Amino acid sequence: MTPYPNLPHSHHALKTFEAVSRLLSFTLAADELNVTQSAVSRQIKQLEDELHTTLITRKHRAIELTLRGQELSFALSKNYQTIDSLISSWQLQSKQRLVIKASLSFTTRTLIPKLNELYERYPDYEIIIVPSLDGEASVNTDDYDLLIFCTKQPDDFRHWPNMIFLRDEYMAPVCAASIAEEGSDLDSILAMPRVHSTLDHYDWKLWLANQNVEDVSNVRDISFYSLDVALSACLAGQGATVTDLLLVLPELERGFLKCPDKVKVQYSAWQYFCYKRNNSPLIDEIIQWIGEQSEREIQQLQKLSKRHHWTGVVK
Repeated sequence: MTPYPNLPHSHHALKTFEAVSRLLSFTLAADELNVTQSAVSRQIKQLEDELHTTLITRKHRAIELTLRGQELSFALSKNYQTIDSLISSWQLQSKQRLVIKASLSFTTRTLIPKLNELYERYPDYEIIIVPSLDGEASVNTDDYDLLIFCTKQPDDFRHWPNMIFLRDEYMAPVCAASIAEEGSDLDSILAMPRVHSTLDHYDWKLWLANQNVEDVSNVRDISFYSLDVALSACLAGQGATVTDLLLVLPELERGFLKCPDKVKVQYSAWQYFCYKRNNSPLIDEIIQWIGEQSEREIQQLQKLSKRHHWTGVVK
C-alpha cells in the first residue's frame, strides 16, 4: 500500500503553491524559486488538476486563495516551519559548544555588552554564557570551559596551572546624577544613604579606612546580597555605593552616574582571574580577547580620571 495516498504526486508543486499563497503573487514566487512565471503557473494548474479543486482565484491584477487554498496554505506553512526548525536544531547541535562561566556582575556588565563581537569572532561555535553566584567555588566544578571569577583571596589561586590574572578592581563611591547636586563633592556623597552589595558593608568600610576624610555618622544603610541589585538601586537614586568603576564605566561616561571630582580611587581586596579547565588554542584566544577588552576599559577609566582629577591607583 502506498503511504500517504492522498498527497499529490509532485511535492515540488506543493512547495510552489506555498510560495504563491504566502506572497500572493506568481511573479514574486517565481523570483523566490528562481524559475519562470509560466513554470509557476503551470505547477499550480497541475496541482489543482491532481487535487480536483480550485486553490487560487485569478483576477485581473491580483490573485486570491479559495477556502481550500487557504486551508492548504495554512497546513503547508505550519509543517514547513516545523521542518525548518528541526533542521535548524540539527545545525546548532553540529556546532561545537563553548561554555563560559562568569561571576554575575562580570556577566551582566562586561560580557553581555560584548556578546555580538564575541559571536562574530567565533561563528562556528555555540557560545553559552553561564552567570555564577558562587564565584571562586566554581573553580572545582566541571560545567564550563572557561571561568571568570572574582576572589578576595587572590594568593590562593595565583600560582595555579591554567590560572590567568585578569585585572584589579578600581573602587570609589558613585551616585546617580539625578540626585547629585551641581558641583557636589565627596562630603555630599558621604551624607547620602549608603547602598551596600554585601551584608557586612565591606566595600564601604574598606574604602573609608583608606581615605583622609571624616566619616558622617547616622547615615542610612541599604543592604543587598548582590552587586547588580545594589547598582540598580544606586542608579534609581536610592543613595551612593562604593563599586568597581570599570563595571559602571558606560554609566560614568554617559553621565548617568557621578563620581566626585578629586576623589581617591583605590584597589579593592578583590581581583579577577580567568581559569581554563583544559589547554585549548581557542580558549587562549578568548582569554587574550577578554584581557584586551579589560586593558581598553582601563585606558578609558584613565581618561575619565584625568578629566575629573581623581587620585590614587588610576594614572
